[in-house]
Parts: sequence; structure tokens; C-alpha cells
Amino acid sequence: MQEDTSALGPRLSLQTVVARTLAYSPAIASAHGAVRDASAARRVALGAYLPSLSLSSSAGWNDPSSPASLSSTSPTNTYGAGVAASLDLFTGGRRAAQRSVADAETRAADAGWVFERYSTILMAKQGYFAVIRARELVQVAQEFVAAAELGFTYATDRAATGTATRSDVLRARLAVAASRRQWLAAEDTLAMAGAGLGRLVGADGPVDVEPLASLNPTPLALSDSALRALAPAVAPLVVAADAQAVAGAALVRSSRSQYVPTISAGAGYNWANAVNASAATRAGWVFAITTSFPLFNGFVREASVTHAEAVADVARVASADTRRFIRAEAQRLLGNLHVAEQDIGLTRESVQLAREDLRVIQTRYRAGIATILDVLASQTALVQSELDLVSAQFTYQIARASLEALLGRDL
Repeated sequence: MQEDTSALGPRLSLQTVVARTLAYSPAIASAHGAVRDASAARRVALGAYLPSLSLSSSAGWNDPSSPASLSSTSPTNTYGAGVAASLDLFTGGRRAAQRSVADAETRAADAGWVFERYSTILMAKQGYFAVIRARELVQVAQEFVAAAELGFTYATDRAATGTATRSDVLRARLAVAASRRQWLAAEDTLAMAGAGLGRLVGADGPVDVEPLASLNPTPLALSDSALRALAPAVAPLVVAADAQAVAGAALVRSSRSQYVPTISAGAGYNWANAVNASAATRAGWVFAITTSFPLFNGFVREASVTHAEAVADVARVASADTRRFIRAEAQRLLGNLHVAEQDIGLTRESVQLAREDLRVIQTRYRAGIATILDVLASQTALVQSELDLVSAQFTYQIARASLEALLGRDL
């Protein structure tokens, strides 16, 4: 029985699946936008140390026929222009705190982008290996159908010679029906996996995949102890949480700067025609130094400081909790990875034993030594061992990809 793959769409390699999933992922686009926003906010924080420049112009005219204009000896038209610059000389540490906030949020955005990238890669690998797993399930189901049909043939031949009962034939036919139902379910699972992967890679329909050369486990780049020590230090979630804690502390300093006066300096030059009107712009240089300090603003400062302190406390606690979570998650994923690795070896041996057992039972049944129940039990054992092998291989690949996503690096 040959598998029909005509409706599964184009076949993609794992590298292509990952690349296209990254290209079409809304989460990646959102993370990239957050990085751009953080970079813009950082430029604004740096711009606070630079003077602000402005250009102004004005023009006005009076009605010559009005009594006021007739009695005046000054021109009826006025015009002028000016350029001004201003710079905060002292802000009580507000600019430095805001720069610290912007730098920390930039680091958090960069870490968030790394996290989303590897989370998307994990999603792509889950979709890819889901199709691989569904293909393996279809293959197992096909082998189950072939074995059941062979058992039905043996039961029919023995019934014709009078060495088997009608019950043997009925049970063999029931096994064939059950195997065909399992095959149909596996085909449906494959179709759904292909459609799900098609959505991830931006296709308008289901896609198929090119299988890997081998699904056997491969050694990690680092030892378990090194990974456990590295995880709470470099994991993107930890980096982002630490950066948010730093930003929270800087936000407190920024809000407390409202209790300190702000000193600013300004300078400019105006161009204007000579008029005697009191409201007209005067030509020449203008210099000014101003001091601003709100004595009372309805407890707005106090509320701002309280809010900043609350945000900083939450960020600090969240940072410590994230570090503990990453440490525990790394331990869990390493355990899952090694269990799956050992399970692959055990289930592969079970498959070999189950196949040999089925061959022996079928031979004994044809010789009239075994019963149809022995054949059915052996077939069930083989199918289950093959399903266990497929599940172990899938678990291993996903556990490894999950560990890479947790650390934000390839292993």
C-alpha cells in the first residue's frame, strides 16, 4: 500500500520551514517594532542633552483708512523672524535617569526579540516534526493494515482446510477493519498537520516536508551542568526581566527629580522692521536663564513617585522569579531530553523484538500451533511499540528545540 501525497502540497526542508515561519510571523514583526520603538526612545533620551532649536516668523498689517492708521507716523505693515535655542542646564538627574530607562528598555526589547525569534523557531520545528510524526503514524498504520490482511489470509486458508474456526476468520476481519480505521485517522492527522504548517510558512494551502536524514539523538554542545549554570544568566527572559528591573529603578530616580528645581538657558536672535508698535517684535539678541520649581501641584509628584516605586518593586520581584523559573525549566527540559533519548533506544529495541515475535506467531499459526488471539496480540504489540518509537522521537526533537528556545541559542 503506497501513501498518496499528492494533496499535501510542496515539500519543504526544515531550514526552509524555519526561514519562512520567521518571515511570516506576526510575533517577530511585533518584536522588531518594539526594538525600533525602544531605539527611538533612546534617541529621545540622548536628545535631552542637546539644545532645542526653533524658528518663528510673524507678519501684520493695519488698514490705512482707519483713524488709528491715519494718525500714526509708523509703517502700517510689520514683519519679523527669529531663531531661538534652549537647553536644560540642571534637571536634578532627570535626564540621566531617563537615559538609564531608555537603555534598559532597549536591552529588554533586544532580549524580547531574541526570545520571540527562538519561540517562533520552536513553533516552526513543532509544525515540521508534527508532519514528520504524522507521516510515521501513516506508515505504522499501513504496516498494521498489511499485517492484519496477511493474518486474515492465514485464517481464511486454515478455515478452508478445517484447521481454524469461523471465529478465527471473523476476528481476523475485525482486525483488518480496525487497522483500516487507524490508517484513515493517521491520514487525517497528516492532512491537519500539513495545513497547520502551511499557515506557519505563509502558504495558501497544506505543505509537505522533506524528512531529515536521521532522527537519532545527537550530543548537546554543552554539558548538563554548564547548561544549568548558563540558563539563568543568558536566557532572553532573564535578560529582559533584569532590564525591566533596572528601568524601574531608574524610573524612581526620574520621578524623584521633580522635587529639584530645573534650570534652563535660552538664546535667540530676532529680525524685524522698525516700528513703534508696543507688541511688535524687536530686532536683536535675546538671552535668558529660567528656573522652574513647582511648590505644590496637587500631590501629582507624590503620586508619580509612588507609582514608580510600585512598578520598580514588581519588576524586581519578577526578575528574581524569572531567574528561578528559567533554572527550573532548564532542569525539566534536560530531564525530558534525556528520558526521550533513552526511550528511543528502548522502543527501537522493542520494535525489533515485536516484529520478530509477530513473524514467529504467524508461522506458528499457519502450522496450527498458535491461536488467532496470539496473532492479534502480537500485531497489537508491534503497532504499540512502533507508536511509542514515533512518540519518543517527536518528544526528543521538541524537547531539544524547547531548550534552545529557553536559552536563546542553538545547541
